[in-house]
Amino acid sequence: MVFRSYLAPIHEYSDLAFRLLCQRYGAEAACVPLISSVAIAMDESRISLVDAHPDERNLGVQVFGNDAKVIGKAAHIIAKRLPFVSWLNLNCGCPSSRTMTDGSGSAMLANPALISKAVAEMKKSEKPVSVKMRIWGKREGTLAICRKIEEAGADFIIIHGRTPNQGYSGKTDWELIKSIKEALTIPVIGNGDVASLPEGRGRVESGHCDSFMVGRAAMRNPMLFSNKSPESARERFAILREYVSLCEAYGEITGSLRLRDLKLKAMNLLCGMQGAAALRARVGKAASAGEILALEDSAGGQE
Repeated sequence: MVFRSYLAPIHEYSDLAFRLLCQRYGAEAACVPLISSVAIAMDESRISLVDAHPDERNLGVQVFGNDAKVIGKAAHIIAKRLPFVSWLNLNCGCPSSRTMTDGSGSAMLANPALISKAVAEMKKSEKPVSVKMRIWGKREGTLAICRKIEEAGADFIIIHGRTPNQGYSGKTDWELIKSIKEALTIPVIGNGDVASLPEGRGRVESGHCDSFMVGRAAMRNPMLFSNKSPESARERFAILREYVSLCEAYGEITGSLRLRDLKLKAMNLLCGMQGAAALRARVGKAASAGEILALEDSAGGQE
């Protein structure tokens, strides 16, 4: 069930088309991000919130909430309505105040008993279950939570090696992740600051984790999973066109929402290249997807 390379569930970014794009370039597993357990459990028709597709492989769905029974009900509905989904994930790692206000996301780490109950309820769906979490205090506190998750029947744990208070600042504590892996019997997927395929593989080979998960680096380079990177502006725009093509083929959202999303994808793909600041400014002012893609002509010679 555990694969080598995972695309992280990135809220408002790793949509169906982006996941398919990364899987096309070698991501072995991916996950639909941040689905409200309350929304699904209270109204089964809202399964449409889960933008999953049978063409995806080794797909997980991440749910969040603060009520174990509701979380379990949502997991059951997802498993029943989307049988092609391979695994389920409980979000105990989102550090945003919006998610944590009601005790969801990283706030759940303060209540290990609730996490254990939620995992046990999710297991009733008969799908493999994982928990995505962050460091909680120091090693002892984090390990105590992980052991409860393991005892509750989770199939694997994904650890982002930062605390909730760190957000995405500072560095990932890979030595702590390694110590947790060594103490558990279920697989540990390491997450945080993996910038390339060789780096991720290196973390596995050095015993820091059983598998690795990539988030922000994949936003700038979806080809990362095949150990490639675009070398010119034209190659970057080629990836953007590939993304647009997938959006069109799979009927992704259109109109202003798609334009906003496409601008975000373009901003990330163009980051770091020569003349990026000026090009990104033009992306920001574009009034249509066509205008964004047409910028390739003026950027063609830039590396």
